[in-house]
Amino acid sequence: MSVEPTTSGPVICEHVRCSGCGADEFTVIARGPDYDHRCSGDQVFTMVRCNRCGIDYLNPRPTVEMLPVIYPSENYVCYDFSEKSGSFVARARARRNLSKVRPALKYVTQPADKLRALDIGAGDGTLLRILCSGGILPENLTGCDIDAHAVENLRKQGFNGVVTRAEDLAVPAASFDLITISHVIEHVAEPRLVMERALAALAPGGIFWIETPNIAGWDWHLFKGGTWGGYHFPRHWTIFSKKTLRRMLEEVGFEVLEVSTLAATFVWVWTINHILQNLGAKRLARQFALDKFLPLAFFMVFDLLPSWLGLASNMRVIARKK
Repeated sequence: MSVEPTTSGPVICEHVRCSGCGADEFTVIARGPDYDHRCSGDQVFTMVRCNRCGIDYLNPRPTVEMLPVIYPSENYVCYDFSEKSGSFVARARARRNLSKVRPALKYVTQPADKLRALDIGAGDGTLLRILCSGGILPENLTGCDIDAHAVENLRKQGFNGVVTRAEDLAVPAASFDLITISHVIEHVAEPRLVMERALAALAPGGIFWIETPNIAGWDWHLFKGGTWGGYHFPRHWTIFSKKTLRRMLEEVGFEVLEVSTLAATFVWVWTINHILQNLGAKRLARQFALDKFLPLAFFMVFDLLPSWLGLASNMRVIARKK
């Protein structure tokens, strides 16, 4: 099936091939607008599944020149989440992120005061602050992001900051013992290249920690037509399952140590928000957002059992450089 490039509309898009195998044969699985920021009005985007390797990807997708449009620095939630959310929500999020990162630290052989870590797509610096609180020195912590304002904020917090796309990351070989990438791999144009860059940047035995949506989660089957929160149109460009993510990491040269699912709190909040928007209940939809404590707390508990069973729509993968 072929999709013609979209050259009109608020967001200019281009036809792309599968990021997993390069094939150009696919099946459409979902369509939807930009529910979460409305940067493109009512423009509709399409998620497809590769007929050869099974990877799901946005096609057509925004051109690189459209990144400032789809990631508005003045209101994109990941750039200043701590400022937008109440202090209680921010503290709860920090505690949860610490519990999610801790499993990766058990595989790191360097002592905390010697450990060098990089966070790809660092946003407001949440993960860097968590690592710092664990004893890693600020001068050994680096964050990269495409947004210059976000990177300047990282530097003000005492961290090293680099303005770059993940695919363009250029650091000396074996510069880091730990690389984290939280809900970023699904946003990049070339996830395989990002993995290759991470592999080169890690010292032997270094750990690569990934958190990303899981398109094989149980709730995807309920809302797969377009309202599923994990689509995050038009910003999620490749959405993995546990199987397809493991396969790509191993093809690049990583040893996969752990694959697990986590409560998909943000996916559920966005899903309900999208459904309510479709029903015309926009005022109620605004109560389902990532800075609202009640829906976050509810879906954290609601999705615990599926996460323990490996069925949730959020997953964590820990891999090691051989």
